[in-house]
Amino acid sequence: MTTTREFDLVLFGASGFTGRLVADYLAKSGDRPRCAIAGRDRARLEALGLGAPILVADAHDRTALDALARRTKVVCTTVGPYAKYGSELVAACVEAGTHYCDLTGEVPWMRRMIDRHHARARATGARIVHTCGFDSIPSDLGTWALQQEFLARFGRPASRVTALFGEASGGVSGGTIASGMLTAAEADDDLEVRRLLGNPYALDPDPHAARPPAPDETAIGWNHHVRMFTVPFVMAQINTRVVRRSHALAGLPWGEGFIYREVMSTPGSARGAVMAAGIAGALGGLSFAMKRKRLRELLARRVPQPGEGPSQARRERGHWKLRLVGEGGSNGSASVLLYTAGDRADPGYGSTAKMLGESALCLAVDRLSSEGGVTTPSVAMGGALLARLRRAGLTFAVAG
Repeated sequence: MTTTREFDLVLFGASGFTGRLVADYLAKSGDRPRCAIAGRDRARLEALGLGAPILVADAHDRTALDALARRTKVVCTTVGPYAKYGSELVAACVEAGTHYCDLTGEVPWMRRMIDRHHARARATGARIVHTCGFDSIPSDLGTWALQQEFLARFGRPASRVTALFGEASGGVSGGTIASGMLTAAEADDDLEVRRLLGNPYALDPDPHAARPPAPDETAIGWNHHVRMFTVPFVMAQINTRVVRRSHALAGLPWGEGFIYREVMSTPGSARGAVMAAGIAGALGGLSFAMKRKRLRELLARRVPQPGEGPSQARRERGHWKLRLVGEGGSNGSASVLLYTAGDRADPGYGSTAKMLGESALCLAVDRLSSEGGVTTPSVAMGGALLARLRRAGLTFAVAG
C-alpha cells in the first residue's frame, strides 16, 4: 500500500447507532490517526460535531466508494446488513489495496466475499477482516491466545477447545437483528444457503475438504472442567466458522484433527439447571419462528429497528465473560488449560465499539506481517490486536 494516503482511517456509517459509538471511541484514541467519517447524508454527519473531514458516499455508488477507498489506509464500516450494503465497499477496498474491517455475522455473505475477492485481495495486499466485534473476536482471538499459552506450557497445542459464554448483560441492536432476519430470509429462498449454514466448515478455504465432524450443539450438556451446564449458543453458528477459518488459513497449526465447539453456560446448580432448560426452550422457539416467514415478519415488528439500541445507562451496566477450556494429550498424558476473556462493558455496544475501533487502529497504525486476503481477526492481527484490547480494558488471561 502506498504511504501517501490522505487518511489513516475512514469510518463509514458514523451517523448510525453503532457508528456513533465507534466514532466517539476513535476520537478519544491515543493513537491520533488521521480520521475521516463517511456516509450518504452529509447533514447527519455534520450534526455529530466531531470536527473530522466528511466524505459522502452511498453504499451502492461504486464510483464514490472507489474514490473513498483510494484516499485511506483503512475503511471501518458499521453499515449493515452487509449483504445489502457491504459488497461494493469490500470490492472497492480490494481493488485499492485498502484494509477493511466490519461487524458482520452474515455467514452466506462472508462466503461470497471469500469466493469473489480472496485471491485478488492477496494480490493487492488488502486485509479484508470481517467479524471484528462481539462476534467473533472473543472466540477467535481468545482461542488463538489460549493456544499460545498452551504451547508455552505444554510444548504442543490443544487438540480441543471448548468456548463457554457465561455471565453477560447488554442489549441487542436493530441492526444486529436485521442482519439475522436477512440471513434467515436468504435461507428460506435458497437451498444452497441452507446447506452452507449447516456446514461447520462453511468459511474454510475449501468448505468441503475432509475435516473432523463438528456438529453444532443442540442439547443441554455438562462441562466437568468448569462444573457448569451448557446449552446451545445463538452466535455459535457464526463464531465456530470463523475460528475454523482462522485455523485453516494459518495452515492447521493445531493439527488436522483440531476440534472447536461453542456453547452457553449456566451455573452448576439447581437454579442453573432451570436456567439451562429455559434458555434451550427459548432458543428452540426462536429457531422455529425464524424459519417461517409469517412468524419472522411478526417478530420483526416487535424488536428494535435498525438505528435503535440500548440506552447509555443500560450499556454502562453491561458486562460479559467467556471461559475457554483447552484440552490436549500425548504419550498417555492429558493437559487442560482454563482461559478467560471478558469486559466490564455491554458486549454488543461498549465492548464492540472497543473491539472494532481497536481493530481499525491496528490495521491502520501497527506493523503487521500478515498477508492480504479475506481473513480473520486473529490471522490478520494476532498479538498486536490482543495487546491493544488488553490496554483497552478487556481481559484475556489464564484463569485462576
